[in-house]
Amino acid sequence: MGIFILGGIVFIVAFTFFKISALRKTKNDQSWSKLTLVGLVDYLVLIAGTLGTGILFMTLYSVSH
Repeated sequence: MGIFILGGIVFIVAFTFFKISALRKTKNDQSWSKLTLVGLVDYLVLIAGTLGTGILFMTLYSVSH
């Protein structure tokens, strides 16, 4: 259970730093709706990556034990 909690915390921290970095690089004249859409797509990609990595990790863990 702890590995899932740790993974969730790492995901939230990585996503937060990722969005802060992206917002620093954007221009001031871009619309908030466009930035929100990009943020949503980034969030979905990160969720898919996290789930895929978790499945891979658990599969490798199960095979090795």
